Amino acid sequence: MEFPEPLFESCVEGRRLCLVCARKPARRALWTVSRPIVPLCEDCRADWNFYGYLILRRIKPGDLILRVIQYKLLHPFQAPSCLAIWRDLRAFQEWAGTMKKFM
Repeated sequence: MEFPEPLFESCVEGRRLCLVCARKPARRALWTVSRPIVPLCEDCRADWNFYGYLILRRIKPGDLILRVIQYKLLHPFQAPSCLAIWRDLRAFQEWAGTMKKFM
């Protein structure tokens, strides 16, 4: 029997965009044992501490992509780069695919 991967909060590596709200730079990240999954800003971090895994259910793909595009249009030369955001989205998508059977 397989169990879902637990997530824990730790420091974010480099400059990242919060993938929950996609409006602020991330200060912390949710990690599995081996890799970062979701970067979080301070406000979303507080929600993570209160709601736990339920905060990840409010991330909708269409809304997330639109907010990321809006963020990059308003902050074109600020970090994180589009490539870094894409890598974070792919890591979250891979993790979500493996966790889908547990939800």
